[in-house]
Amino acid sequence: MGCKVNGYCSDMTRTFFVGEVPEEIKPVYDLVLKNQEQTGLQYKDGASTRLLTKMVENDFKLHGYDLVHSLGHGVGMEIHESPYVSYKSDTQLRENMVVTNEPGIYIPGKFGVRIEDTIQITKFGCINLTKSEKNYIII
Repeated sequence: MGCKVNGYCSDMTRTFFVGEVPEEIKPVYDLVLKNQEQTGLQYKDGASTRLLTKMVENDFKLHGYDLVHSLGHGVGMEIHESPYVSYKSDTQLRENMVVTNEPGIYIPGKFGVRIEDTIQITKFGCINLTKSEKNYIII
């Protein structure tokens, strides 16, 4: 979901479940959440977008999945802009950049899981600008 707030864009995605969380989805959701949280700890001034992506790609591959979508992108006056957080880009994140952290796993014809936050890069970490539950959301 993207929207303009005070002239700036924001980006956030959550996966919702109706009634209950199917057992086959739980390990995939948990893997995506683990990587989203671990990667969030690595987003900081000087971090390499390529290395951040490789961390997630490697963990997904260990569990039999692929990262088929970029790990994130810059957010500013446009919802998708540089820097791109993917293996195709080797940009160093800089303090005050606003980017997304959005790992996802997609199983064609079955389901997909993405957990996306918008974050602001700081000297020694990041500030999560998204204030939404990340654990299973059942409606």
